[in-house]
Amino acid sequence: MDCRRNREDELKGIWQSWDEAKKTRFQDNYGNVAQLLFVKPDDALLKAMVHFWDPTYRCFMFNEVDMSVDF
Repeated sequence: MDCRRNREDELKGIWQSWDEAKKTRFQDNYGNVAQLLFVKPDDALLKAMVHFWDPTYRCFMFNEVDMSVDF
């Protein structure tokens, strides 16, 4: 976990060090993916949802409903 945290902090630092022009160019190419660095995941929600993950179909299965994750 420490390794992930270090990378997250490093990526946040890089993003925050960029001027607005560089951030805009990045967003033009990759969309708002960098904003995911600043989202605090809900650990309880993730733990609950992992039980519904179907790795074969790469989606969440809730009874008869499939829910896929789109990035």
